Amino acid sequence: MSDRPSVLVAAFSARQIAESARLAGIDALALDFFGDSDLAAAALRSEVLHGHYPDGFDADALIVALERLADGMAPVGFVYGAGFEDRPELLAAIGARWPILGTDASTQRRLKYPEAFAALCAEAGVPHPPISRDPPADPANWLSKKIGGAGGSHVVAGDHPPAPDRYYQRFVAGDHVSLAFVAAGERCAFLGFTRQWTAPSTAEPYRYGGAVGPLADPGPRGPAMQAAVAAIHARLPLVGLASADFVLSADGPELLEINARAGATLDVFESAAQPLLALHLAACRGELPERVSGPGAIRAAGLAWADSDINLPAGFAWPDFSRDRTTPPASFAAGQPLCTVVAEAETEEAATALFERRVAELRERFERKAA
Repeated sequence: MSDRPSVLVAAFSARQIAESARLAGIDALALDFFGDSDLAAAALRSEVLHGHYPDGFDADALIVALERLADGMAPVGFVYGAGFEDRPELLAAIGARWPILGTDASTQRRLKYPEAFAALCAEAGVPHPPISRDPPADPANWLSKKIGGAGGSHVVAGDHPPAPDRYYQRFVAGDHVSLAFVAAGERCAFLGFTRQWTAPSTAEPYRYGGAVGPLADPGPRGPAMQAAVAAIHARLPLVGLASADFVLSADGPELLEINARAGATLDVFESAAQPLLALHLAACRGELPERVSGPGAIRAAGLAWADSDINLPAGFAWPDFSRDRTTPPASFAAGQPLCTVVAEAETEEAATALFERRVAELRERFERKAA
């Protein structure tokens, strides 16, 4: 038992939120799909929720597991990460038991229902790629996306057959930049920009690879992206940590989506001086600091993916730069995430290059152990 405040946490991968909670002096009662050693070390209590990433949570099993984690505790509420974008009804069910510490279920529904978000962008005057439920006449210029999908693995070419849980979005060429922010009341504070990249496979051509930031200078398009976020926030009650994903087209930034929850770039923006979960919980109380301190360095953080089936033997030593580490012995099927890799340097280019070298080093370690 602990005399510190506690929060319930659930996400596809909950380690980042649990580590931020620990920095903030808060006990995390956390569950996710992986149950890696890092989560066990960061959380006061943790459980693995058996399911299949990225298909989503089993609602009944999730709530039962949260009740087990909360047993004998008095959590102040529930913090969620990726995994709830396509099921606002599950958030509502959790909210009937514990306070939702973040953006509410009805707002998530407006953010993730394609037609509702497109209408919101049009009302706010924010450029957003055209969408359709009908198969496009020129599929080479469109993408097919799962409603409420996360991580990029659900994004495929526009010739994918239509389905009730999918929609089409016009492809826009350009660099992908995300703006992280924290929202409270009518205000929002910007944490910074990151550049994102993909780690494509044959089956998942737009699979998430990683992000680097904070970008030292987002250029003249930075104010336009901040104005777009402010315009959306003025029309929706966003609460706490969030991020807005843009593509920088030839005509200017176009908003792809807003993820109103703790996301993958926590590893980029986390700061012991001002833990992100502390910022998030303060925003839930309607408070924002006058100044948001950054991490003080440029970080690249992303996933190392298994290109083939891998058997991790007992005694395998994970490198210090890895996160979300599975306790060996373990097996990974091709296409599964191996771990998160983090690299820190003085510039965006140096951090990205170090990230790539570390991923290569990790693969070499796997190959030596498997030989």
